[in-house]
Amino acid sequence: MPIHSRLGVGLLVGAMAMLATVSSGAADKPQFLNSPRAVELDRPFSEAVRAGDFLFLSGAIGETDGKLAPGGIQPEARQTLKNVQRVLEENGASLADVVKCTVFLADIAEWPAFNTVYREFFKKPFPARSAFAASGLALNARVELECIAYVPQKRSQ
Repeated sequence: MPIHSRLGVGLLVGAMAMLATVSSGAADKPQFLNSPRAVELDRPFSEAVRAGDFLFLSGAIGETDGKLAPGGIQPEARQTLKNVQRVLEENGASLADVVKCTVFLADIAEWPAFNTVYREFFKKPFPARSAFAASGLALNARVELECIAYVPQKRSQ
């Protein structure tokens, strides 16, 4: 076998061994995170899941105490973003750590109104984002938002 092939195989085997060592720790297992309120509500999902240096948030809507913020898309969007912010902060993160958002809208025509509120919470550089209209959201919400944040474990422990 030529030297460059043996070197490549050796590097590959070494990298695999290092990855196995790093991945075998209990700290690498996903952590399913819920606030006391979420535990009390006993919903069939976790508010957030930490996997390595990433925090995955479940979709949030603009509700408090099971009721949507009154007044339409902008008050709902504002409450939705406050709910996202709360879950992030409870898990050692902030809106500045968000790297990706997915926006679900009951009516895509409300996209400009949502963006106005979104800019109150997120500043440049904005997270990556995608959006689409849905045929229905929980509690007949106008908007739902899920986010992924990058939160290195060293900082959160």
